[in-house]
Amino acid sequence: MARHVAIISLRQAAREIGLSPNALRNFLNGAEPRTATRAKMERWLASRRTRERGPGVGRLVELLGELGTELAPAQTAALGQHTVRFLLNAYEARRLPPPRWVRELADYYKTPHHRS
Repeated sequence: MARHVAIISLRQAAREIGLSPNALRNFLNGAEPRTATRAKMERWLASRRTRERGPGVGRLVELLGELGTELAPAQTAALGQHTVRFLLNAYEARRLPPPRWVRELADYYKTPHHRS
C-alpha cells in the first residue's frame, strides 16, 4: 500500500480511496482500519494493480510470506522455491522462456534456472 501511495501524493491516494488524508496516514503508520475502510483500500489496491504490467516480485514474495505465516522460516522459503520451480517447469513444458518476473523470483529464492 505504501508503495502505491508513494507514487502519488497522500492526498490524491486518500481522495481516490475515499478516505481522509489523516485516516490514510494513520493506517500507513500502523493503525488497524475498520472493516469498511479496509474494504475501500483493498478495492483501490486491486484497481491499481490491474493497471500495472505483470506481477510484482515484491508482491509475490509478500503473498508467499502471508501463506506461510504459521510455518517455520525455512518452510516458507521452501514454499517460495517450490512455487518458483513449478513456474519454471510450466514455462519449460510450453517451450517458452520464463518472463523476467519469474527469473527475478527465482533469483530471490535462489532457485537455479536456465538463463537465456
